[in-house]
Amino acid sequence: MTIRDFFNACVTRLAPLYPEPEAKSIACRLLAHYTDIPSYKFVSEPDLVIDAPLSSGIPSQERKNALGTEYHPLCSALDELATGRPLQYVLGVTEFCGHRFKVGEGCLIPRPETEELVSRIIDDLSYEAPPLTSPLQPAIPQGWPARPPLAADAALDPYDDDSPFSILDICTGSGCIAWSLAAEFPEAMVYGCDLSEAALRYACRQRVKVGGAKPIFFSADVLASPPAGLPKFDVIVSNPPYVCERERALMRPNVKDFEPAEALFVPDDDPLRFYAAIARWSEALLRPDGHLYLEINERFGPEVAALFPGSHVVPDISGRDRFVIR
Repeated sequence: MTIRDFFNACVTRLAPLYPEPEAKSIACRLLAHYTDIPSYKFVSEPDLVIDAPLSSGIPSQERKNALGTEYHPLCSALDELATGRPLQYVLGVTEFCGHRFKVGEGCLIPRPETEELVSRIIDDLSYEAPPLTSPLQPAIPQGWPARPPLAADAALDPYDDDSPFSILDICTGSGCIAWSLAAEFPEAMVYGCDLSEAALRYACRQRVKVGGAKPIFFSADVLASPPAGLPKFDVIVSNPPYVCERERALMRPNVKDFEPAEALFVPDDDPLRFYAAIARWSEALLRPDGHLYLEINERFGPEVAALFPGSHVVPDISGRDRFVIR
């Protein structure tokens, strides 16, 4: 099979799910992931025959099979995609803010809008985080409850007013926000929390290179009170569930049928439940001069902003009300 043949196969197999340009983009991603063919050859040499990929990990006795058999990872991946399974789950990784993150079932796939939110945080705070004056050595605070088994290999430390610049990522999911900010601000202490054990499993096991301390992840339900022993934070950021149940029918099958519903949807009669909870956490945990960054449903910008005095609604690059920032 040639590159051209594979592109045509992707367009045909994925036609019920994706428009042709997106199917071709997926074909590029699959070839780049499973073969050693340079990406420029996808266009310049469409008749190049695809051989068994060198990086596939398929045993040598199986790799000799021709493309089109059950053993070839490209074909297996295409079969999975045809069921509606998200590309990121098929590959097991996704890119976010220049870093590679592991993702899979039970873990929300990071979106470009969230990348934009992180970029705004980086732009705003690049000159605000104070320099690190002492080693970051978190210690278990007095009275801190038993740490969840999925927490990262660090414990929480209730720093005093002279503590390092600190960031809390609520509803951290894959940890993409926490890890990206930790990589950008090595002098900061970054924390992330989530209620989902599956999501925390991914967050704790990411392998993003950071110059300072790794993020600290812990289990917590934002709809409940904040755990005792947390420090005061200079920044609180969150991309909580905000899609109304009535909007579910408008979403693609690869999202609504595969990604965790608890990370996406809120009841139609209580669409701001997570923002109201974050407001309570912020009142207890955010320093008076701290910053708040939230990703929101574009339909509820003013309502969310009203929960956070001094905040304002900010549109995303497409002009949709997507963020509330203070």
